[in-house]
Amino acid sequence: MPDLDPLVAEFLKEHRLCVLATGRRDGSPQQSLVAYHFDGTDFAISARAPSAKARNARRQERVSVAVADGSRVVVVYGRARLVRDPEEVLRYNLTRLLPPRQQAEVDRDALARRLRDEDRVVIVVTPEKYLASRLEGRR
Repeated sequence: MPDLDPLVAEFLKEHRLCVLATGRRDGSPQQSLVAYHFDGTDFAISARAPSAKARNARRQERVSVAVADGSRVVVVYGRARLVRDPEEVLRYNLTRLLPPRQQAEVDRDALARRLRDEDRVVIVVTPEKYLASRLEGRR
């Protein structure tokens, strides 16, 4: 795992939207604006299993994530893995993907049913390289 500059970690943790870029079967890029959670180690992204981003990440694990806030940008290159096990998908949702205020109020069984009905998976992106631009202390 690459060294993570504290400014980059803080930036990634304080934001929630990114552009996830995956590769289509023909090699062309596919981008999706998605919500994410970064815990300082990896990114967790919820997706429907039949979506292009999930299919692409399953086929080709090399992906990138871009988080922008005006001219401040962090691009992350890494490897994706799909979490498909329903219990693990539920655990990610309960611990990382739901906002903290909702975590205490959630009906676990209802959420588990909804995740199964929607055929949800979690794309976990493990960073290999961080490129930051215009973060404080960086130029």
